[in-house]
Amino acid sequence: MAYIKSAMEIALEKSKNIDKLSPQEMNKIKQQEKIDHILAKYYKDQIESDALWQHFKDVSNQFLVMAQNNFLQSLTFQSNDFEIKKRKDGILAIESLKQNNQSANIELYFEQLKNIQGEFRKNKEQVLKNLKEELEKDPQKRMQTVQQGNQIAVKQLSLEEALEQNQQLKQKMNRLEKQFKTKYSMVKEKLIEIVNE
Repeated sequence: MAYIKSAMEIALEKSKNIDKLSPQEMNKIKQQEKIDHILAKYYKDQIESDALWQHFKDVSNQFLVMAQNNFLQSLTFQSNDFEIKKRKDGILAIESLKQNNQSANIELYFEQLKNIQGEFRKNKEQVLKNLKEELEKDPQKRMQTVQQGNQIAVKQLSLEEALEQNQQLKQKMNRLEKQFKTKYSMVKEKLIEIVNE
């Protein structure tokens, strides 16, 4: 059986390597810790977006970009409106400190992200609506054969049960979500490019 190091042994090994870091690496670690601390306060609503720039005003452009990338890394297709707005406001607050300010483009791409999510919800609702109408018009499509012992029985499913068990619906929804996630990712990549300029 292999020997597994304890957390203490791993920490001691890492602490030995700290002396080997260059001053630039040490500075980068300190700046990252500062950024993480500020962003944690921001996410906990201890810092407002209007005041966020004050916490970053003495930070170099390289670390401003790093902070903005932290916001973008936590942005997903499943992010709700509040989460998106929180990240957008944080990125824009930091962007105001950069020499090459791209605030207008950032706002444009965030609007596109929101539109993609809205379009996905509309498409999803339309697919559900169409299938519900189809199932209501043709009750035969809600019939299910069930084997009970040696007998085969026919059972009519409720509309909700029929929707829940419909494999075509699941496949359509998966394809739809994949399609919109791809669009979302492409816009997010453009945002990352803008922030990293």
